[in-house]
Amino acid sequence: MDQQKAPIISLEAKVSAIECPAFNLLDEKSKHYAYYFTRACWAGAKICYFQRSYEAPGLFYLLQKVFQKESTTEVRDKLLANEFTENQVQQLYTYVSAFFQNCGNYLSFGDSKFVPELPVEKFQQFLQLTKAYQEQQEEFTKIWNLIEKYIYSYEKPYGLLDLLEKGGSNSYYSPNLSKEQIEELDQFLHKQNLSELNTRVILKEDRVELLVASSERSDVVELGEVQGKKVFAVYGDFKSFLNGVATNLREAQKYAANETQIKMLEEYIKHFQSGDIEQHKESQKLWIQDKGPIIETNIGFIETYLDPMKVRAEYEGFVSIVNQEESKLLGNLVEKAEDIIKDLPWPKEFEIEKFSRPDFTSLEILAFACSGTPVGINIPNYDDIRQNLGFKNVNLGNVYGKPNRDSVRFLQGTDIDLFINYYKESLFVVVALHELIGHGSGKIFMEDKDGKLNFENVINPFTNEKVTTFYKPNEHWHAKFGELSGAYEECRADSVALYLSTYDDVVQILVPGKTKEERDEIVKAAWLDIIMGALKGLQYYSAEQSKWGQPHILASYVILQSIIQKDPSFVQFVHSEFNNKPYFTVQVDYSKIWTVGKEAIADLLKGLQVYKSVADGENGMKFFNKFTQVDQQFLQLREIVLAHKQPRKIELQPDVKLNNGQVELVVFPESHEGVIQSHIFHYQHDVEDVKQEFLDRQQYFKN
Repeated sequence: MDQQKAPIISLEAKVSAIECPAFNLLDEKSKHYAYYFTRACWAGAKICYFQRSYEAPGLFYLLQKVFQKESTTEVRDKLLANEFTENQVQQLYTYVSAFFQNCGNYLSFGDSKFVPELPVEKFQQFLQLTKAYQEQQEEFTKIWNLIEKYIYSYEKPYGLLDLLEKGGSNSYYSPNLSKEQIEELDQFLHKQNLSELNTRVILKEDRVELLVASSERSDVVELGEVQGKKVFAVYGDFKSFLNGVATNLREAQKYAANETQIKMLEEYIKHFQSGDIEQHKESQKLWIQDKGPIIETNIGFIETYLDPMKVRAEYEGFVSIVNQEESKLLGNLVEKAEDIIKDLPWPKEFEIEKFSRPDFTSLEILAFACSGTPVGINIPNYDDIRQNLGFKNVNLGNVYGKPNRDSVRFLQGTDIDLFINYYKESLFVVVALHELIGHGSGKIFMEDKDGKLNFENVINPFTNEKVTTFYKPNEHWHAKFGELSGAYEECRADSVALYLSTYDDVVQILVPGKTKEERDEIVKAAWLDIIMGALKGLQYYSAEQSKWGQPHILASYVILQSIIQKDPSFVQFVHSEFNNKPYFTVQVDYSKIWTVGKEAIADLLKGLQVYKSVADGENGMKFFNKFTQVDQQFLQLREIVLAHKQPRKIELQPDVKLNNGQVELVVFPESHEGVIQSHIFHYQHDVEDVKQEFLDRQQYFKN
């Protein structure tokens, strides 16, 4: 294998620790609640490896067993004593820490494969030298033989997460399923009032099996026929993992702060036991009602970014503690949100009639158990709940980090100062507006189960005719807008944030005490961050497959293109050399933010919202794709970005433990070894069920 071209994790990848000082301010009852909910989150996170790739759970099992038996120091010493170099040990530990942090061997930010830098023979030697291998030689050999090829393969179809027919791999669908078959199956499920969220699909010779995640229900139900094949719902997928989730949630109930939390946890438990999404929806209704908790949590099959079809969700669970000072600022934004929404550039008929004031808190993450931690969240994602009952927003303040001056690329002089000096404030403004008003605004035209519409006599501004298209019961807008729906929605939310940042009274709510000049600098930094995100994000575009690998990056790119197409002089590129390689610097005409920039974003927003509202996926994607194309100029910029590419930081999370009846925070060294130690701790030496699940079912997802 050509190691120069292999997609490896660079040894320069730094580790960034998430700190949670707010935990120590909790009383003992709250700490116990956080402890058991944290255990529930991580018990279920084993599912994420199965949702990532065929081979990921097999490697997860082997690595867990290795580092349960011996510490990273003991393994290091053993390898160095057996003709491994220090550099090879670092290559190994960098790969293992990235593997654990991404819940598998595809990047959570980019959906692209990464492989060990260590040659396959040395990786195998590492395994064989360990105590775990000596004790379980037959099991280790069996699993390694099943996954070795896939760990090191990165050519088509193993390089990207996608359907096989599109040149990718995934573990939501067996590779013998086509896009057309999946779409027809999902339409059939909608008619049966069944959700796809917590399912996987396999096609056998004579039948289609819908694997439904549940811990207690394990029956098989014949649903009907699709394309001449019988369809069966097979309950009990991820049974043992979800049993661990439910058991720990039951313990957490004993320490709940109020009756609403107790009922909410009960619905979570019922959902995980039965696999019924309606019970998860009940939990989310109660979650919305749990106003202002000191400890904020959520758990379930939530986000659909990972699924190539964007309808099946990845498991996640989080536990966080409220930051009171920042939450007060966000509360002020909530109070004014109803008036702020009136400034948005689409017709008022395309806005919800009554804005349900949600909770909006700034949190310190204690645990975020899935393949990647966001900086903000707006959930639940169920459209009927969002429109009728509301939602919650959270800002995850201790995930932000801060850029290092030496690592800033493609900027010069005062722009570097602007980017660094106002990074945290500008990100706070963007995340707040993105989550609360971006994801929280805009009406979805729909029909309920009784045939009643939630709109009448609305004129489509693009056709000047009455709106006649809408969402049917159990029809989610992601299904209408397809594989780019995630990027489409993130673009809409980011665009709302940038658009509203041009209103000084809005910015003032979030950064009180700043002068007008400082607020303008914060706005400039916010726009610059989106622009730079789009440019640096070109590395996540596959020129070979003409495919974007990250929805948030594509969202930024569409915004950049909409601005440039409106006025090419807004953002310009000056070519030069840096470190003896082609280079460019970005020049932004900041004076145009409040004029041309605002107009460009207004036009973009109007299109995104109207097409989303009226369920017009076909025209919505035509509109969106006007801005997704990567022309020769940007392909050239992409080559320069790749030549100066810097590795993403690897996240290190704390954990909690029980010690003589007291709950204590556990922190780990800020290193690759520390990341490995943290993930051994997260799973509490409880991984035998991973081996069994891998051997029983994962074979169906092997390309």
